[in-house]
Amino acid sequence: MTKLSKKISRETNRFVGKHPVIVTLAPAGSENEALIGLRLKGRRTTYVCALSDVFRMAALNYGLKMKKAKREARKNGISWCIAKKVFDAQNKI
Repeated sequence: MTKLSKKISRETNRFVGKHPVIVTLAPAGSENEALIGLRLKGRRTTYVCALSDVFRMAALNYGLKMKKAKREARKNGISWCIAKKVFDAQNKI
């Protein structure tokens, strides 16, 4: 995998209003951290967050979704082995 050594920006297919979202990945001061920036095309304001914080939020969100799916499976009388396959298929990139 290529190391992140310089800033990379990409336009996404996601629109907010009529403006597409631009995602920027940039190395931070140390080599252990990276930054992710989000902005709307044609706008100057960029919202920046540390990539480790985004990872933490994503992991927490995944855990909450899994907990809800387990609760739903238990409520419907479905074993988690079967329900997990459906859950994994829905939460795949």
